Amino acid sequence: MELRRIIRTDLATQLILARPRLFGERIATAPRDRLDRALVAIVFIAANAALLTTAPHAGDFWWSDAPRHALNGVFVKDFVTAAPWHDPKTWAINYYLQYPALTILFYPPLFYCFEAIGFAIFGVSQLAAQAAVSLFTVVLGAATYGLVRLYFPRWSALGASLLVIGGPEIAFWGRQVMLDVPAYAAVVVGVYCYVRYLRSERPLYLYLTLWAILAAIYMKLTAAFIVPVLVIHLVSTVGRRFFRDRHILLAAILGLLGLIPVIVMTIKFGGVNVQSVAGRSTDLPRASIAAWLFYAKAIPAYLGYAGTALAVCGLVLVLSGRTAPLEARVAWLLVGWLAFGYLFFSTIEVREPRHGMMIAFPLAVCAVLALDRLLPQWVAQAAIASLGIGTLLYSLVFYPPPQIEGYAQVADFVAAQAPKNGVILFSGYRDGNFVFDLRTHEGRRDLSTIRADKLLLRVAVERVRGVGEAKLDQKQIAQALRDYGVDLVVAQPDFWTDLREMSRLYAVLHTPDFVQVARFPITGTTAHTDHEIEIYRPTYKVEPPHRALHLDMPIIGQSFKGEAGVQ
Repeated sequence: MELRRIIRTDLATQLILARPRLFGERIATAPRDRLDRALVAIVFIAANAALLTTAPHAGDFWWSDAPRHALNGVFVKDFVTAAPWHDPKTWAINYYLQYPALTILFYPPLFYCFEAIGFAIFGVSQLAAQAAVSLFTVVLGAATYGLVRLYFPRWSALGASLLVIGGPEIAFWGRQVMLDVPAYAAVVVGVYCYVRYLRSERPLYLYLTLWAILAAIYMKLTAAFIVPVLVIHLVSTVGRRFFRDRHILLAAILGLLGLIPVIVMTIKFGGVNVQSVAGRSTDLPRASIAAWLFYAKAIPAYLGYAGTALAVCGLVLVLSGRTAPLEARVAWLLVGWLAFGYLFFSTIEVREPRHGMMIAFPLAVCAVLALDRLLPQWVAQAAIASLGIGTLLYSLVFYPPPQIEGYAQVADFVAAQAPKNGVILFSGYRDGNFVFDLRTHEGRRDLSTIRADKLLLRVAVERVRGVGEAKLDQKQIAQALRDYGVDLVVAQPDFWTDLREMSRLYAVLHTPDFVQVARFPITGTTAHTDHEIEIYRPTYKVEPPHRALHLDMPIIGQSFKGEAGVQ
């Protein structure tokens, strides 16, 4: 009894004596913690602001798909505003005949809903479309920070976040209106929620994982590669409980049901996507060594050379079992993500570095692990943060997104000069730029555009996939322009004039029936083939359209029929 009393007294005395020191440390560290949080937030916000402000935003799209993705968002906005529930199909066809640069049935539609919200609030512009992409860059960085912060200190998590969003390829495509970064962001959110589910076994995180992964797939189909990775990992982690847990079974059923619409959409409208898997004659053969090394060579474009070297070191640590402080099961999830993702994207024969950017995340975490294991903690935090900041700054300076300027000015001229309910014929490579830039003029919603390549050719996405030509002579082409009520012709000189019909169109424009009224230089920060746009006006009296348009849509395997200039 006496011994117990002495021990209790001694413990009480130590606690009383230690109390001021403990509270003193808490008081001393609380401001430091708040300061660190504030600094992390400031750096993160500044990084994302720098990415947004250095992106093209004045109608000067470079990549041909970018203005189409932007226009798809406008379509969603206009559809909701018009609410044509009595006949949505006819409304959509007429919309395409007016703005023939849509690809919304070719791609899953979810991202365009976010764009539509931005357009509804801020108006239709490239900046609003880019802001929607930048929102997902923020989400990607935040999800990366959240996942890495579960295992590593705060500044290490920030460094990982900046390394992911600031890698050259990710920063490059994140500053254009493309689907890659939004889908990537949703995948990382899904994995973050999945890891939280593994740690807590709260069903909420399991359902959040499901919704995030479905969201990724409904933005870009290739995000589906992560599904088998998560399913196999979950089965190996929970074992037989996978088939007994009602929440897991319900999530599996909901996931399968959620995939049905996108599968149907792909079968019905995504034939060209299937062709991308099969490949084109210009692609690397799937069996070649070069094809299977393609994405390995692209890794420095995702993380930079320093990040790649550290990622290899971290991957060696994981494979040798030295994963702490990262949980072993999470480390092997990342290995599965990397391995299966690499196989998946290498199998698809249309290879571009941007397609494989989603395999970079596990490597970024491996780079963090390497520095964390090799250096003292405070040094490691500083090194990881410096790696992230340095990679981002490198991308901002040396990987600016290209810009092609001049189409906004062309659209301004057409909007000012075209008559009411005017019909514009466009002949050129960047029809998407012109159509979107013309749509930004809210006061000229009466104007319609006809694409010369749709009128005279049959092209599925790009020329390398094959071109069919309408059999029209020069006189028939000239008559067609009269019948369609064309008020202005916007033409890129010598565009595809190696093709018979396009050459005949160009000849028609240089007859007495047309006069050139304007010429605009097209400039850019990168090499491009369109250096000038000419605008022609008919010298004859233009009559209202009295001939139906028949436009083939080989990209979705359908054809549309309607009348030009009918709103």
